[in-house]
Amino acid sequence: MLAVLGVLLTALLFFVGRRVLGIVHEPSWPPGPGAITPAAAESAVATFAERSDPRPSEVGMPYAWSTAATIDPWPEGRNFFPRIFEDARAAQSSIHVLMFGWREGNIGTEFANLLIEKLEQGVEVRVLVDAQGSQVFGPAGPMFTRLADAGAQIVVNDLLPWDEDGLYPSNRSFDWRQDDLGRVDHRKLYVIDGKVAWVGGAGLEDHFENGQFHDVMVRVTGDVVRQAQALFLMSFHSHGGPLPNDLAPYFPEQPQPGTLPIALLQVVPSGFQSATQAMRALIDEATARIDVMNPYVTDGDMLARLEAAARRGVRVRIVVSEKSNNALATASFRHHYRTLLDAGAEIYEYPGAVVHAKLMISDDSVLFGTVNIDAWALYRNYEVAMLVRDAETVERFEERIFAPDVARCRPAEAAQGFGAKLPRAFWDRLAYLL
Repeated sequence: MLAVLGVLLTALLFFVGRRVLGIVHEPSWPPGPGAITPAAAESAVATFAERSDPRPSEVGMPYAWSTAATIDPWPEGRNFFPRIFEDARAAQSSIHVLMFGWREGNIGTEFANLLIEKLEQGVEVRVLVDAQGSQVFGPAGPMFTRLADAGAQIVVNDLLPWDEDGLYPSNRSFDWRQDDLGRVDHRKLYVIDGKVAWVGGAGLEDHFENGQFHDVMVRVTGDVVRQAQALFLMSFHSHGGPLPNDLAPYFPEQPQPGTLPIALLQVVPSGFQSATQAMRALIDEATARIDVMNPYVTDGDMLARLEAAARRGVRVRIVVSEKSNNALATASFRHHYRTLLDAGAEIYEYPGAVVHAKLMISDDSVLFGTVNIDAWALYRNYEVAMLVRDAETVERFEERIFAPDVARCRPAEAAQGFGAKLPRAFWDRLAYLL
């Protein structure tokens, strides 16, 4: 009996380890002829809603190139939180929130109170929140319960078993497939009235508001918001969230469809990686400049591509934290300092705050969203991003974010001495797990 139990336990650990750590690749970029257009966004959700029991991994679908009317990046929580709250306060019909980290501190509670006010005014509120990032079943539970009691429809991504689907807190039922196991929903996305979207790296947490974490949120309007709405509603429904029969109110005609070329990107653990594959293409196709701002730069494939770009004469600048909140990931990246610097890349360390923004500029394109340059975000988590091809938009990111940040930074130096190099080499060997 003990031998049998040992074999079963070993098999279970092998299965769980492979499921959690395994990486699947599927061709996901560029979008093909069948990709979801803004005009087809509503029908795509209706078709998804007809599935008998959709899984979260099934939201991995390609979105066609679209257009934006406005793209406004805002660094620092003191700048973007008031604007996000202002848009939510002005909502007339619906507020949809997809959030990894929403905690019970000052900023999270303030936003929950605002949503309760909007519910009292008749505005619909739907939320998809990650259990681990938001501690839904821990300290933040009372806040989410109060929000649900006020009428918000809330579903939860469960990182660990057991996995339940349906509306939080009392209408959730056991999902025998346990398809959330080991899968973090790292996305941060707001869709308001189907006309305004916000996407970026910041959660509803105080360290983004008080400047301890340096991050960027981007306000987007135009036809691409219809696609962002589709992504939210399919993700919400895949966790057991009910969808109304009439979807038309959630896909209004955009006041200004816009002309700026933009694409909605994702990472879905089933292997759909349009964001990852678009990032690779941005690096490989760059001819003049690549600017990267990211908290965790550990993926060997991306690092090799950045090094190759620098060696062929592209100006490569990478902005990271002087002191990160993940010492192991920092050590892994610093192992590559000498190689990158020798190739001609410039590395800048930002002082006084954790760099948490996820930005990449390549010539006249800019990608922003939730994707870290590590194995978890590039391949295993649920992530969202947008890619814009427009020189003026790129310059706006440069002027508001990169130029002032680089001016604050100090140039990085490669480690000297065996004692400094050894631990960095060790953690780089484990980058697959970081």
